[in-house]
Amino acid sequence: MRIRAAKLAASFSVLLALLFAVPALALMVRPVVVELTSSGGGANGSLEVVNDRNRPVTVEVKVQKLTLPQRGDPVLTPDSGADFLIFPPIANIKPGARQVLRVRYIGPADIPATRLYMFATSELPVAPDPTEKRAQVQVLYSINSVVAVTPPKAKPDIKIAAIERAKNAKGEPGVYVTFENDGAAHGFVGNATLELTSGAWRKDFDQKQVGEAFGLGLVPAQAKRDMFIAIADVPANGSISGDIKLER
Repeated sequence: MRIRAAKLAASFSVLLALLFAVPALALMVRPVVVELTSSGGGANGSLEVVNDRNRPVTVEVKVQKLTLPQRGDPVLTPDSGADFLIFPPIANIKPGARQVLRVRYIGPADIPATRLYMFATSELPVAPDPTEKRAQVQVLYSINSVVAVTPPKAKPDIKIAAIERAKNAKGEPGVYVTFENDGAAHGFVGNATLELTSGAWRKDFDQKQVGEAFGLGLVPAQAKRDMFIAIADVPANGSISGDIKLER
């Protein structure tokens, strides 16, 4: 009997927050976000796969389109991968070694705004040992990376569009901050500082606190994204305004 298990980044928010831990004797893929341009030298990038296992592994990359709704979980749809050249398409990595996978965008150059993809670098199963009579267990890892393809010279233009009182799944009070990006490029709010005010009440969040709440805080181009931040003393009444200062 052979048992196959796959460890996935359980949710996009976990991935972006970099909270999932790759255990010892597993795989590590970096960077978490690959940023490419739709033409020019920036159309080239790479992924580095590190094999921390004590045996060889074989990996391949699968491409999916990534859509972020205004609120809620990301949507992944299958993609042929025809817009990318990935070399090598399948890599055999020795124990303790690393492999660089070259990535080149070859899709349309005249895209109007950032296109988002999810690359899953997945370990392939090995043939079971026919001489082994005991149950053979294979734990296979699939690590996700966000790939963003942006028109050259495009910039994000992110501002706070709305703030709404809410509670998270744990019942903690706080607010949803609606970030609106009018730019042709995606942007990140996870490395920003945030200030919220309501009458005499004021709450300041530094980059560490914002990063813990929003992760990388990816806001797609020409779109809105709601992100929750827990605030124990959020005022029960009155309008709440906000100001965000992005790292340049």
